[in-house]
Amino acid sequence: MEMIVQIRRIRADEWRRLRTFRLWALAEAPTAFGSTLVAEQAYADDVWQERALGASGGRDRATFIAELGGVWIGAATGLANQFVGVNGIPLLVAMFVAASERRQGVGLKLVNAVIPWARDCGAHHLALWVASNNLAAAALYEQCGFRFTGNTKPHPHAPELVEKEMLRQL
Repeated sequence: MEMIVQIRRIRADEWRRLRTFRLWALAEAPTAFGSTLVAEQAYADDVWQERALGASGGRDRATFIAELGGVWIGAATGLANQFVGVNGIPLLVAMFVAASERRQGVGLKLVNAVIPWARDCGAHHLALWVASNNLAAAALYEQCGFRFTGNTKPHPHAPELVEKEMLRQL
């Protein structure tokens, strides 16, 4: 029997799982994120508790988890209070899918979970930043309807890279 990937919003009590998954993701794909493994390893438990609580309900932010047989294989977060370009555009951030599960539709499902949340926030667009070396992620985002805006910024911890802004109409 084939297991089906389940996409759901994180629960407030899952902060320990969130920490474990996030630290693993940062170790696996260090240039895919605006933060670093070293920085987030230093976070106290209350930071992780607040992250899970804040992302579990309400409109400020939402974290969606991809599970396969109870194992977390992916995650994506929407931030409504982060503005890019025109004020009020929420961001898709912290997108990660385990290497063993890529190219199987998990990333697409995660993006498709963030989109209705952004609409529910009253947004007309969803934005994201992708590292210039992350061609697979950029291709996924294009498949999901995102387009490059032409805006770039330096990568926060990899000076040889730039981040490219992508935008999707909702």
